[in-house]
Parts: sequence; C-alpha cells; structure tokens
Amino acid sequence: MIKKGFIAGIVTVGIVLALAAFTEKWSYLYFVSGTMGAVSLVLALAYLIDSIVLGSTGIFFSAKKTRKVSRVEDAKRFGAIAVPDILAALIYVAAG
Repeated sequence: MIKKGFIAGIVTVGIVLALAAFTEKWSYLYFVSGTMGAVSLVLALAYLIDSIVLGSTGIFFSAKKTRKVSRVEDAKRFGAIAVPDILAALIYVAAG
C-alpha cells in the first residue's frame, strides 16, 4: 500500500513538473506540489487520529468487520503520497 502511494506521489510531481515546464512558471512546483503535500499530510493525520478514536475497522454508527483496508494503512498511503510532493516543493525553495 505504501508503494502505491509513493508511486502516486511521484506521478503527481511529474505532472506538475510537466505543467511547470510547459508554462515556464516554475512557481507552480512550489504552490501546487506544496499544497498537495500539505493536504496529503493533513489527510494522513486525520486517518491516524480516526484510527485511534474509532479503531482500525469501525465506523461512527457500527463496527464494520468487512472493511478491507485499515485506517492506519490509509494514513501510511497518504503519508507516502505527501513525501515526493513536499520534497519537490523543498527543492524548489532551496534552489530558488
């Protein structure tokens, strides 16, 4: 699950890089990748807190035993998506 999230993060950074190169506005790399990374980190934190409060497979109204992916795995996936985006934004800031 983490590998899929990391690959999704790399794909999003690639799309943003292509957009920035096409428009020649490299600030897109900072704003778009940074925002996507921040949103992914917030979602990872939300899923992690949700797993602590509700447990790994429960929902608000009842305990659902058929949940395929635990909330902790979702948090790991969103964290893995955030890593390439935040690195791209940090590299832009450091180079800039």
